[in-house]
This record gives sequence, structure tokens and C-alpha cells, in this order.
Amino acid sequence: MNNADIAIAEQYWEDTLLTPETLLAAGVGQEGSPDEPPKFKSYPGQRAVPLPQRLPHRLGPVTRAFTSGPSRPLTRDTLGALLYYSYGFSRIDVGVLPGWPYHRTVASARCFYPTELYLCLPGGGFGDAGVYHYDQLHHALVPLRAGDFVPLVAAAAHADLSGTPAVLVLTSHYWKTAFRYRHYAYRLCTQEAGMVAGNVLMVASALGLTGHVHYEFVDEAVDRLLGLTPGEERTMAVIPLYQADAAPTAPRAGGSHASAAEIIAEIAPISVPFREVPRDLSLARRVYEMDASSVLADTREFTAIDPAVPGEPRPAVGGDHTPLPEPDGETDLTTALRARTSGGLNFRPVPGPVPAQPLAALARWTGCRYPSDVPGTPLAGLHLIVQDVAGIGSGVYRCADRGLVRTGALPPGRLDRALEIAPVADVANANVLCYILGDRGIAMRLGNRGYRIASMDAGVMAQRVSLLAAAGGLASRPVNGYSARGVQQLLGVDPEQLPLFQIILGRRPATAQYELPIIF
Repeated sequence: MNNADIAIAEQYWEDTLLTPETLLAAGVGQEGSPDEPPKFKSYPGQRAVPLPQRLPHRLGPVTRAFTSGPSRPLTRDTLGALLYYSYGFSRIDVGVLPGWPYHRTVASARCFYPTELYLCLPGGGFGDAGVYHYDQLHHALVPLRAGDFVPLVAAAAHADLSGTPAVLVLTSHYWKTAFRYRHYAYRLCTQEAGMVAGNVLMVASALGLTGHVHYEFVDEAVDRLLGLTPGEERTMAVIPLYQADAAPTAPRAGGSHASAAEIIAEIAPISVPFREVPRDLSLARRVYEMDASSVLADTREFTAIDPAVPGEPRPAVGGDHTPLPEPDGETDLTTALRARTSGGLNFRPVPGPVPAQPLAALARWTGCRYPSDVPGTPLAGLHLIVQDVAGIGSGVYRCADRGLVRTGALPPGRLDRALEIAPVADVANANVLCYILGDRGIAMRLGNRGYRIASMDAGVMAQRVSLLAAAGGLASRPVNGYSARGVQQLLGVDPEQLPLFQIILGRRPATAQYELPIIF
């Protein structure tokens, strides 16, 4: 299949954003069934390399996630902190109705966690050159290959990666989510991969590092390097790291072009067995069809687009500019990461107003630029439905110029009925509903892969929303069950602006379960 033949993606945009009931009606799986994958990927028989077991308990204020801490080299201690706080096993719930007990620092649909994290080290620094898998359960690295393969990753991304002390690679093992959500799972997997990428960037920044996200690369070459099962687990992003004061200005600056066949010819096959379960991938055919149609087989297929910087603040059309107080950015980043919560099985926010500072933080930092091989990221924009925030009138707003622009009033009657929001949260008492909108027209200029890129780009912003909400004492619940057309109408946006994320904010009530932190 060809990335430029966009018919498959056009239909998937329709089926997942505008008429998701068509995919869900095709069938869903059952949790606890024999085909449910394990929660953690493990390689039995492979000796893991432990990472430092004493992690820093403070990384500095959350502002460092966006403005960078003091520039520091990547050391073994820094790497351990980066991996753990980016995507580590952070909490286990026990007690009455624990629901989904295993948690990481990023939200995941029903805590299935299809995203996996790999590492390529060039050697000459603190660790042996090689390719590794990050074992969250034991906070360790599992060696997959020995040797410096960063030049091959650079060739696959058509980038100059000289000077990077490490390259993080994010993948998605689709079946970990598709066993339950079937054909709809590709949307969930790409959303989560973007949230993990966003968290990597924020934690790296606090540690004095800079990460550059590469969304375009020759897929099968990187997959082969990592030893992924063809057609099942796919590379989603390549993120080279740099010391903050030595980061290059151009994420994509490669030499000669290369095809997948040319790069793969230099990579010997490996087979490192990992624990799997019986599976029938035909039950999620649309997921693997979308994945196959988005593959890039040659660096000449990379798309050089000018998105007209849609993330820039737009003129205050349709309403008055509402100034916000100075955001409180002094909460420590580690505190915010550990406090991040989706609100439990059924999120029931505590009634009553919340202060405006969390909204000020959202307006200030959610749309901050991040370096990637797609110009102008983030491409998405943030809109808010405010119901109960001290000092801010209820209504519909969009973030602009570090403040809010009021664009409309709330509809009469119950908001959850007007937007057909799934009954997994008490929307009536939710203080704020956040909508992250992406431009389908711009995404389609990136071919079928544009769906993945737009979803991941919105995920970067969604993780920022979740972290900033946690820093302000609020729970953040991503909920995909809503009417996209209803949201468009209420927000007053054109049909190409699609709500890729809905995040419900409010205070979480006390629960009858114990939430035990996993601290190394």
C-alpha cells in the first residue's frame, strides 16, 4: 500500500471521528479473555541491565518542562530518571474495585499501554553501544543488539544525528489495545504514543536535555533494528536527545536519500523471544490496514509541508479577550507526574469552583512549540468549555495570547446530552472540558501517515494538559465518547477542524482504594 493513496485514511478519519459507532458496532473484545496480552512486555531469558535504583525525587518546577532546566549531559543517572518519569511503572492500586491496577506516568485506555520504549546508544559515553528495550516493570534495559546503530537510525530518518548521546524510539504493539477495541484501536494507540512523546519532551527539558521528534522515517528499517514482529508492532516516533545548549536547530538535515531495502541490507535479523498470547489479528483488520497504508519505504517519500503555522495565536474573532492570572508553575514536576490521574473508573468531580491558575497554565504552555520534522508543531489548537472556574464566566473559549477568547455560550440543558458524551464522567460537575482540535486538511497533505501524525501531535498537547492540570490539583480524564459534529458546532469551528481529544477536568473525590506509588 502507498502512503500517498489516501482513500484508506480518509475513510478512517470518518469512521473514528465522525461515526465511531460504525467501528465499535463491528465488535469488541472482553477484558480477562485468553487473548488479553500481558501488561508488560518481557523477554524471558534475557539478562537485563539495571538502571540506577535511586531516582531524584525532585526535578524542579513544572515550568522547566517548557523552558528547560540548566543544560546537562546525559548520564546514567539522568537516563534512569528520564525513562522512569517519561513512561515508568509509577503506581499500583489495591483495595475496593481497583479497576485497572497498573499505572504509568501517562494515561492509557483501560491501562493497556500498547506503547513500548526502546533506546539506541552510540557508545563512548556511560553505557555500551547497542539497542535496548526499556523494561518498566523492573526499571532496567534489556539488550537486543550490540553495536552503534545510530547512523542507521539517522539514515532511516534522513537526519543528521551526530552529537546525540541517545535516541529514544517509541513503538506501538497494536494488539495490546485491539484485543478489546478491535478496529477502533489505531486511534487509541496513536493518541497514547503522542502523549508518551510529549512526556518524554517535558521530562527531558526539566533534566536539561532537548528531544527532537521525528514522525517521518523508513518504518521497516527501524522495525527490523528493534526486532519487532512484522505487521504487529510498529515504530511510531524517533526521538534523538541532545544536551540543551548543544541541540541542533534543524531536526531534519540528512545526507543522501535511502530506501528501506538499502538500510535493511545493513541490519542482520534478530529474534529475541518475548511473552505473547494467542491472537487473531483479523478481528482488528482496519487497524493493521491503516498501519500498512501509512508506511514510508523511502526517504524520498518524506513530505516537506508548510502548514502555515496553524498553532500561532489567531486574532480574537468572535469574542472578548479574557486575561488570566499569572499561572502557578512552582509545583515540582515529579509531584505533578505522580499526581496525574484520570479520576478512577467513573470520574465524579467534586462540585464547586476551581481557581483560574490551572487555566492560566494551560493557556501559557499547552501550545508551546516543540522541535519536530513537521514544521510548526504543535499543529493543533486548544479550546475550552468552562462551567465552574472562579473569576471566569461560563462559556466557550479558545486559548490565545496567554489568555482566553470567549467564542460562545453554553447550550441550554445538559451538556453531556448535547455533546453525546459517554457516561464515564459526571460532566454536569466538571469544571472544564478541554478540546484539542487538529486540521484534517493539513494532516492529509502528509498522506495516510497524516492521521498518525495529527493524532500524536494532539497527544503531545494532551499530556501537557494532563500534567498542568495535576500541578493545579485537578484530575484529567480523556474521553473519546462524544459527538465530533456537536463539538464543532458548539466551538464554532469549520468542518476540517476535528476534535482529536476531549479531556474533562475537575477535582477528584476521595476513594476507597489505596494507590501505592512505585518508587525506585
